[in-house]
Amino acid sequence: MPHPRGPVVIEDDGGPGADPATAPPILDAPDPPEGRAMQAAIRLGARRPSRAARFFWGAVLALLGLVLSLAAWDYITGLMMRLPLLGLLAAVLAVVALVALVVLILRETAALARLGRLDSIHRAATAALE
Repeated sequence: MPHPRGPVVIEDDGGPGADPATAPPILDAPDPPEGRAMQAAIRLGARRPSRAARFFWGAVLALLGLVLSLAAWDYITGLMMRLPLLGLLAAVLAVVALVALVVLILRETAALARLGRLDSIHRAATAALE
């Protein structure tokens, strides 16, 4: 049967409504789950990656950044040779994107500095309360 495309009418027969007070109690499970898998996942997530893993991902990200920046440079210079006006527009847009990236990095750095100051204030307040 095809799904109706308009509003659906559900008729109430006027019987007693559902009342949470009259609902049957929920029985406890005989063996409640211990969450061993979740605890293992938390331990794995909280663990710092090894030096080799950090070095690997740093190298991969540096290579990716190099490839993307060279591709953008080649694209923009090629576009400037073929269509100077569009090449200039692409160069201006690339500069705008880089400025926006620098602004975002500065804002995040300032936010992390504020969090560091708040953390030191919190530690001082905790020490004063003790």
